[in-house]
Amino acid sequence: MKRLNFGCGDIIKPKSEGWINVDIQDHKDVDKSFDFSEYPYPLEDNSFDYVLLDNVLEHLEYPHKVMKELWRICKPNAIIKIIVPYYNTYYAYADITHKNFFNELAFVHLLEGNTYDLNHKSYFEIVSLKKIPQRFFKIIPMPILDVLKRFLSNIIVTLDVTTKAIKEGEQ
Repeated sequence: MKRLNFGCGDIIKPKSEGWINVDIQDHKDVDKSFDFSEYPYPLEDNSFDYVLLDNVLEHLEYPHKVMKELWRICKPNAIIKIIVPYYNTYYAYADITHKNFFNELAFVHLLEGNTYDLNHKSYFEIVSLKKIPQRFFKIIPMPILDVLKRFLSNIIVTLDVTTKAIKEGEQ
């Protein structure tokens, strides 16, 4: 299984487990360094079974283009795991390098398309979309948190999304 740690930073995944670590910064143990805003990425088509973006997508200016590139380098049915701060949490705004802010609907539009786009082609299927609450709210049932999050910030702090790359002939 070939895995991509996209935007690894200093969290290097083991090569012995099939990981390739890429980052915008070139430093020790990074397998490949390149600018994530220049397309196409210097990675082969249909080469990865699994891609991890852990707190990366919110830093990139054009999430649609990034996801299109990740789709290109993924094998059919490859899994992409995306972790981002929730749009109205302290963590989303504490880092001034964040360019995008995400909630659940943003991911539906990003990955499965806008319902008002008649020429839409789905490149991804959302497998799971988990809302991670702040530790103090983990005991409260999610339906209650879903109401509270509309009025209060810092209820949901992270979105953890798992999606599958849909290639031709699978749609």
